[in-house]
Amino acid sequence: MPRRTLMLAALTGLFAVAACSSADPSTFGTSKKKATSTDSPGTFGTGDDTTGTAATGVCAPAKGQAEIPGNDCDDDDDGTVDNVATCDAALTNDGTAEDFARSMGICDTVAKGGFGLVSAKFTRGHGRDDAPMAQQHGVLEEFGSVVRPREGKRLGVLSTGFAAEFDGSPGALFGGNASGKDWFNSQANPGNGTAPPGYPKAAGNCPIATDVNDVINVHLTMKAPMNASGFKFDFNFHSGEWPAYICSRFNDGFVAFLSAQGFNGGTPENISFDAKKNPVSVNNGFFDRCTPGAQIGCEQGATPGTSTCPGGADELAGTGFGVLGSYCPGGGSQSVSGGATGWLSSQAPVKAGETFTLDLMIWDTGDGELDSSVLLDNFQWVDGEVVTQTERPGPR
Repeated sequence: MPRRTLMLAALTGLFAVAACSSADPSTFGTSKKKATSTDSPGTFGTGDDTTGTAATGVCAPAKGQAEIPGNDCDDDDDGTVDNVATCDAALTNDGTAEDFARSMGICDTVAKGGFGLVSAKFTRGHGRDDAPMAQQHGVLEEFGSVVRPREGKRLGVLSTGFAAEFDGSPGALFGGNASGKDWFNSQANPGNGTAPPGYPKAAGNCPIATDVNDVINVHLTMKAPMNASGFKFDFNFHSGEWPAYICSRFNDGFVAFLSAQGFNGGTPENISFDAKKNPVSVNNGFFDRCTPGAQIGCEQGATPGTSTCPGGADELAGTGFGVLGSYCPGGGSQSVSGGATGWLSSQAPVKAGETFTLDLMIWDTGDGELDSSVLLDNFQWVDGEVVTQTERPGPR
């Protein structure tokens, strides 16, 4: 659908973007686990029935175990404490899904050590095997002028547009071309992709479309080491739906869909959400890297207002989400051309030694325009009690 007088104005420098956070809780169904998330560290609730069989937190070095960072233990019994390996220095941007996993810090493999990565593949969504467009995934040394990898030398990027800084070429906003034409739905690639059951999900009282487009998923099959009771990873969600489509049916999303015996009674579900259980989108409570005091929600049934954006827009410099302009009809206030969550960390429990799957997936909602990207990095195994949660991580 042509929602985009916005697109033409964006590419001619007439637009601007802002950010604010949804204040309303979402209406997720009931869960077999108690899952919490917060905007501030140190305020998490406790979970029930969420720990794996190795949730002791006791240092017991042994060959064949994973080295778990920050626990002051020589877990793998190699004579050095907390020497977690990195494995992404030699990766290139156009690598395989296994390379993408390495860019995230998944260095151990079942083939070599008996735990870690079993397999990885890029798909067009939940339960699918067909490949997305190659431009939708990448491995980068940086994302713009400010954002750097959380571990190693590179980070992974999934995108509904181009997995790069800028959408196709330097200076190009994220979201198709000047006519509003979608980059990828017009290509010779069948179907627009498939979201997990029950998704997209709305945030609070905001509307939500049911169709998804330009879906890309990295499907990871992994085996947990015997000394781990969970895992965590860092992500940073960016979207060009800001500022015009806040609380509208066009609400691009990211999910981390986990299927594991040690999680949620074995029922697959998303593990990345805010304190009010809103899934990750432009209406998520963490979405605060943007221009304060800008006009938002000014298009097609969106909720109008003024952005708060306590995280500011500095982290968007040098990306396709940081182009200054005016992005609302009639001019509107100046802002950057998108927004982001900043780095967040999600964790969830698994059982020691179990094989599980994790789908890291992003899509356009309602149409294929105004693209979104997610950065992924710093995968780690966790020991001790593990509560499903998303938080702001500490410094590197």
